[in-house]
Amino acid sequence: MAEIIPTEGLDLVLDIFPRGGTNLTTTYLVLFTGLTASTVPGQTAALATYGAAAFGEAGFTSYARQSIASGSWAAAAAGTGNAAGGRQSSAAQVSFPAAGAAYATPITFFGLANASGHGSEKALFYANFDDTTAISSMALGDIIKVTPTYGLLA
Repeated sequence: MAEIIPTEGLDLVLDIFPRGGTNLTTTYLVLFTGLTASTVPGQTAALATYGAAAFGEAGFTSYARQSIASGSWAAAAAGTGNAAGGRQSSAAQVSFPAAGAAYATPITFFGLANASGHGSEKALFYANFDDTTAISSMALGDIIKVTPTYGLLA
């Protein structure tokens, strides 16, 4: 499994602390296609130009980025899994809308963005699904559920 906080995500965090910038009140969970189920975009891959970086956003019928209010994230706690030895915070499980039609493009990873639409947004992190298995296809009515966790190692 791979996770990464890309450069643009590190910049967002450093603009808030220690510089005293405005905290994000809402973040958006995004599903991606491309790459493999055990890889994520490189450190310098910018979300706003994802088509050029060999990955794209899911596009099944009814798909929309899902918002997560800042108050939905749990207090920092001891890290588990890949964040063991560090600290982490998780948000409640997020359900994407049911697929309105069959979708044959594999969904290989997810990320957290600072905006609801494509254009000038930035990625806070990218991560594979815990079992590093792609969602190979979706049938009418299928629902994807993700529990986002943001962790930092000491």
